[in-house]
Amino acid sequence: MEQEQGPNKAVIAIIVVVLLAAVGGGVFYLVNQNKDSDSSNVATNSPDTSNSQPSSSNSTNSYKDGTYTATGTYQSPGGQEKIELTVTIADGKITSTSATTKAASGTSKQYQQEFTGNYKTLVVGKSVNEVELDRVAGSSLTSNGFNDALDEIKQDAAA
Repeated sequence: MEQEQGPNKAVIAIIVVVLLAAVGGGVFYLVNQNKDSDSSNVATNSPDTSNSQPSSSNSTNSYKDGTYTATGTYQSPGGQEKIELTVTIADGKITSTSATTKAASGTSKQYQQEFTGNYKTLVVGKSVNEVELDRVAGSSLTSNGFNDALDEIKQDAAA
């Protein structure tokens, strides 16, 4: 009687190598995704630096010192949302700020709360002209509302 042979050891070795490569590639992908999402969950301030030139007080807009409030709007998947922004300006810099959530939907309210809890370090102490947020704590749409309100404040505060 002839014995039944098991799988070829070379075939098993190839399968193991392919599986290890797939797992390794998946881990590499996830690690890089986490790095990208970690950096995108961190509040960012992205001024246009494509033609960077040293800034001087003569090249920046002048703003009247004071406290200004505006409501910014933005489009979310659930419809139009609002966020209220208050900014205090002194010598062309933002010295303090607060934001009030005005979201209509629960999801937008959650994103706005994440945004309002994390954006201040990106704007306080910065020149008004340098501030333009694109993603804060995973919220990119709320940043659009913030930028909209800040644009209105810039117009109101223009000297």
